[in-house]
Amino acid sequence: MDEITLDELIGNLQMYKLRRSFQVKEETKKERDLALKALESDGSNLDKEEMATLAQKFKKLFKKAGWNFKK
Repeated sequence: MDEITLDELIGNLQMYKLRRSFQVKEETKKERDLALKALESDGSNLDKEEMATLAQKFKKLFKKAGWNFKK
């Protein structure tokens, strides 16, 4: 095993800490929350086209998040 000086060891540990903190920040940026609006009416006023559009948007959102689902 190679021997390194104390200064090199400290420098390596500091670089590791910086890289790790950068990775954690990038991972937290990728996380997103999802909020849905609730409709107060009992019946749905959405027509078939609007429902299809909404379903496609959810499918794209889940695909981006890496979630797989089947119909």
